[in-house]
Amino acid sequence: MPTATTSRRTRALRTDPRERRRQLLDTAEQLLAAGGSDALRMDAVARAAGVTRPVVYEHFGDRDGLIVALLERHAALVRDHVRDATTPGLPFDAALRASTRAYLEIASVAGRTMRALASAQHLSPAIEAARSAYWSDAADGWAERYRRHAGIPTRQARALATAHLAGLAALAGLCADGDLSVTRAAELHVTSTIAALEALRRTRAGRG
Repeated sequence: MPTATTSRRTRALRTDPRERRRQLLDTAEQLLAAGGSDALRMDAVARAAGVTRPVVYEHFGDRDGLIVALLERHAALVRDHVRDATTPGLPFDAALRASTRAYLEIASVAGRTMRALASAQHLSPAIEAARSAYWSDAADGWAERYRRHAGIPTRQARALATAHLAGLAALAGLCADGDLSVTRAAELHVTSTIAALEALRRTRAGRG
């Protein structure tokens, strides 16, 4: 006669794979938020999600695959939210303000979870590569916008974009902790970024 455990496992196997993956990622984020990266274990995810460990391994392969999936999910969430918040053809200042605010809005919701991954030490090469690619892609995108707007060399634009992301991440942490409002953080970031771009532009014009 089927037991309650057997019935639960049968239901788990019948769950739509996309829905199951979403549920497992949600569960993993909750564990991260509560206990940091050390709490993110395959058996812990399975137990919290009410499934067997093979179900988790089937979806992600191993713990590295789970963490990479979380990073990719967060990157897509940020990208989609920023895209939806900006209208094509906006002036640079307005686009910067809209995209910055959109990023901080996401960070105020998921910031603690992603900070646990961003600050984790001794991660595998696969995870480090995924994390590095995420930041590199974001920096490249901002650098191109800066280069076009201020007419500065790519090298300077890339350096400023890298600093831009580090500063934005710090502000996101304050927003996530409730120490700073999204509105105030966005204004601080936009003001400092525009000032830096203007300083670089004037320096380049003076040399010319």
